[in-house]
Amino acid sequence: MYALQIKNLSKQIDGRQILSNVNFSISEGEIMALVGPNGAGKTTTLKCIMNAVQKDTGEIFIFGKPFNPSLKTNIAFVSEHRKVFANLSLEDYYKMYKTLYPCWDDNFFKNIISRYGFNLNQEMQKFSGGQRTLLLSILAFSTNAKLIILDEPTQHLDPAVRFELIEIIKQYVNENKATVLLSSHEIYELEEYASSFAVIKDGRILYTDTIDEAKQKHRILSLNKNVKGAKVIAVINDEVLVKTDEDIGEYPRLNQIIVGYLKSTEENF
Repeated sequence: MYALQIKNLSKQIDGRQILSNVNFSISEGEIMALVGPNGAGKTTTLKCIMNAVQKDTGEIFIFGKPFNPSLKTNIAFVSEHRKVFANLSLEDYYKMYKTLYPCWDDNFFKNIISRYGFNLNQEMQKFSGGQRTLLLSILAFSTNAKLIILDEPTQHLDPAVRFELIEIIKQYVNENKATVLLSSHEIYELEEYASSFAVIKDGRILYTDTIDEAKQKHRILSLNKNVKGAKVIAVINDEVLVKTDEDIGEYPRLNQIIVGYLKSTEENF
């Protein structure tokens, strides 16, 4: 069953086309990365899913149903800007989330907060950007929601905390059979934890697949190799990314596939 299906999603803002016929789906138990440069449409897509921004056209199905407020207890969302309510403390957020989410995991929340030594009485707005990123993520993963949506989850985190958050994401999905959709332009770390991905640029999905399938379908060749019969995606430095059924060249890394499609033009695929 799909946890999330996006069909022909389009959105204009102030006369500018932000999203154009966006299509992708996520199976339950997957970690999917929506990947692209800044301004590609990642955040707008996530906001449309959460109904925070009204879509112009298209359909969005969450657990097989159109969005409705009753689904919110099974979805947790961490926005890119980490905005928090003025004057509310971490304790206030804890109480609010615990009230809103019936499957709240109190032990998980308190263990992580204790590990990092966060002061529950401190106002959320007084934590640093990186601390707010981690705290809002901890709150999201304490909800036991079946769908977690994270906008740039590792932004502003130091390497050690980034590693721990990635481990939390993987563990959460494995233990709860949950689904995670995250947006990112940090393409080099995604292979550590994502199972599928969608490349978005200028509001259009260029390519979407599982990571394993994408690697099977593509190869990296040197520039002097014969690429006849293979579909050239892009030239990356002194190599060529191609899509082929032939067992030629080398299997690409995920970041090479992503960069290849971002460098490619519409005529190439």
